[in-house]
Amino acid sequence: MDEWYGYTGRILRVDLTKKKIVVDELKKDWPKLYIGGLGFAARLMWDEQEPLTDPLSPDNLLIATAGPMTGTLAPGSGNIFWAFKSPQTNFWGETRSGGKFGPFLKFSGFDMIVIKGKSDEPVYLYLEGGKAELRKASHLWGMTVHQATDTLKREIGAKDVSIAAIGPAGENLVRYASIMNDYDRAAGRSGGGTVMGSKKLKAIVAAGGYGVKVYDPERFLSLSYEAENAIINDPSNRAMGAHGTIGGLKGLNAMGGLPTQNFRTGYFEKANKISADYLENNYMIKRRACYSCTIGCSRYSYVAAGNYSTPPSEGPEYETADMAGAMPMIGNMEAIIRYNYLANNYGMDTITLGHTISWAIEAYEMGMITDKETGGIKLKWGDADTFLELVDMIAYRKGFGNLLAEGSYWAAKKIGKGSENLVNHVKGLEFPAHDPRVESKFLAIQYAVGPRGACHEHPIYPSYDMMGVDSGLREVGLPWPLPDRLEEVGVNRGKAYRVIALYGEVINSLGYCNFYAATTETGSLSPKRLATLYSSLTGIELTPMQIFEAGERSWNLKRAFNIREGLEKSHDMLPKRVITPIESGPAKGLKVEKPKELLEESYEGFGWDKETGYIKKSTLERLGLNDVAEYLEKIKKLSN
Repeated sequence: MDEWYGYTGRILRVDLTKKKIVVDELKKDWPKLYIGGLGFAARLMWDEQEPLTDPLSPDNLLIATAGPMTGTLAPGSGNIFWAFKSPQTNFWGETRSGGKFGPFLKFSGFDMIVIKGKSDEPVYLYLEGGKAELRKASHLWGMTVHQATDTLKREIGAKDVSIAAIGPAGENLVRYASIMNDYDRAAGRSGGGTVMGSKKLKAIVAAGGYGVKVYDPERFLSLSYEAENAIINDPSNRAMGAHGTIGGLKGLNAMGGLPTQNFRTGYFEKANKISADYLENNYMIKRRACYSCTIGCSRYSYVAAGNYSTPPSEGPEYETADMAGAMPMIGNMEAIIRYNYLANNYGMDTITLGHTISWAIEAYEMGMITDKETGGIKLKWGDADTFLELVDMIAYRKGFGNLLAEGSYWAAKKIGKGSENLVNHVKGLEFPAHDPRVESKFLAIQYAVGPRGACHEHPIYPSYDMMGVDSGLREVGLPWPLPDRLEEVGVNRGKAYRVIALYGEVINSLGYCNFYAATTETGSLSPKRLATLYSSLTGIELTPMQIFEAGERSWNLKRAFNIREGLEKSHDMLPKRVITPIESGPAKGLKVEKPKELLEESYEGFGWDKETGYIKKSTLERLGLNDVAEYLEKIKKLSN
């Protein structure tokens, strides 16, 4: 390609062991085949990551990647995506965040950063104007995310930069440490911050210096404005902006789907005290939005005084409110705001963190964890002070916190005594605050087959049946009407989930936020909009079906990566709690009735073997992934 539009055409490669930096050209056929973002990362991880690499070894690759839309005026395009082998699961790891780091990575002159090796001392990476250098960061080691970010901004002498950093949790190799950018934007799940800490990489500073070239500026601008106006006028998008994700908390509680007491129930009597209304009326300062966002779902809040006083910071959103509220049965918004601030500043995933502490409370209640393990700390539901004390202990791996820093999956393996049955996970990644018994059986499929484990957002929030929307997906094969959210097999659920999942892969590869993909056709980034925006930006003409095929390639590359790392059908099984009826509340008695049949129906939808979960040779060959098929055939993990 003579000139790149939408892409910078450059990949930054950093070897921390050798202190060597090289700039590579983007392969010319990659945009058509993999689009960008996590699609590029999936191809690169398959090609370059050695099989069975220890996630905390220098050989684990850490990839930061943007999409072609990132850094443009296209609505919802302010995202950064990270890929690596996860220390939580030992399988594929990915995570994303908003803010402005993704755009500033592009403005600095790169589509991707590929980091390998381990520094012999703490360093940070500085990017500007197509160049990069490693700088010493020993003076930053031990600082919180906010302290390190402030210090770097002062040293650099520039306000308009974007900084991605880790806190003490990443340095101390808490298994679920996050990568934080722009102070409070969390790339939280899968342990990306742990991988970054293992490499002694404290931060990446993106200072910009370039713009993004557009193939047809007039058409692209017109299409972006059209999409923006449609999105901002959609009622569900307006509600998301007005109240954020936490706006759905009371509704989920009313239907019995608010995870409470480690998923024993889905109803919390004090839900009003941790709701959007309570936040907005008492602690919220204003709304915030990521780069090029028309929705503005982020909250900005504080606690003025008292035991839980907290300076102004972003959050809390729904996941955090549940994981520090209903899950441990803490009906105190001030404690939740404090928890959110501490987790972000230490650099920890609020989902696994809160979930792990709730698991520990239940295990303690049942005698599986005793005062011997806790060091005398009494664990009980509704104890905000002990909950927050544990957050500090976990970040620094002090006392009982050292065990909880492993996450509930690995901690339960060490404790035993049946505590493994209390862990709500798939592949070692804990459930987020969404119950597949109540919300949607699409969610049960996604938790099971998602490449990074139990996740409601990667590749996409799948509860289209609960919301009654199609996002324009009928034109690319979404069966319609969708089944009732509680129906399981024999209703085209596997076929429908295939379309929804591949839509998510496309959204992530282009560089968009998933919140722009979960409403009606008129109010979302429909396949038709995606194709026209992409073509006007890049000059590469692709139909919606061709874009979806690119998403299918990355989806299968991630599956192949996991199979290469040892994935078997058993790793896709749902845990005991969701195939057990809910104990109480409006959804009492609901469960996932046929987990094995749901799983197998989804396998068939994707062209995977129903008995083994391996990818069929014909599927990989249809996608042009013959090299992947040859490797899997060599290790006897390919289905014919």
